[in-house]
Amino acid sequence: MKSYLRKLKLQIQNMIHKALPSQSDEALAREASTFWADSSEAGKRRDHSHWRGEGQWEESKWTQMGEKNFSRFQWLCSLGETPQKDVVSMVEWGSGGGANILRFSTEISTIYGVDISSPNLEECQRQVEAANFKGFHPVNISAETPEGCLEKIPHSLDFFLSTAVFQHFPGKQYGVKILKIAAELLRPEGLALIQIRYDNSNPKFAAKKRNYLGNAMTFTSYSIDEFWDVCKQSGFSPMAVQLNTDLNYAYYFLKKI
Repeated sequence: MKSYLRKLKLQIQNMIHKALPSQSDEALAREASTFWADSSEAGKRRDHSHWRGEGQWEESKWTQMGEKNFSRFQWLCSLGETPQKDVVSMVEWGSGGGANILRFSTEISTIYGVDISSPNLEECQRQVEAANFKGFHPVNISAETPEGCLEKIPHSLDFFLSTAVFQHFPGKQYGVKILKIAAELLRPEGLALIQIRYDNSNPKFAAKKRNYLGNAMTFTSYSIDEFWDVCKQSGFSPMAVQLNTDLNYAYYFLKKI
């Protein structure tokens, strides 16, 4: 009964949400910036950003996250017929607390970390310095103008990574913009691994158009085939998609056309 009432409440909230006018892209981006900017002060935000030792991210779970994404990267190299040794540069969009960067730094010599939260990038810096990795380059961007990173990062990288980030973007079109930026940053036949939250008609995961601060955890979703098509339209050749049905996560394995 409780689960039914919870679902009914979400359905009603979504109906109200759809009936209200959408906020502008600029307003939603500003709200996203406000939400993620205080990672250094808010314990919950550090948990959401995957900081080592914060909230649910005890040591083994934190390192396992990086290991799992590195395993996906290895499969991506196999799918893309790209020797892993040839991948020497990458960018991670939404670096959070640095779990991925720390794991990838053992194999990749140059890593750019892009984030709208300067505390997140400072935390990444602390993690890689403790591991004595010298190839990390933090790139702090404005949520309103993410294309600003194009002036700070070479346009010839081997690999683009973004996990647990697209679901927090302030709208679907924002995700499309980041996909196009990713394609611009990669060399021809560069690889990309991108995870989204997929919409399976569960009201909780429906894409939102207003009140980012109240819906940041589940703001943006796509249907599985919708995002596949968006990837193709943005300059990528999708090779596979892997689902985590427990979290409504879809991992897209991509190669730049």
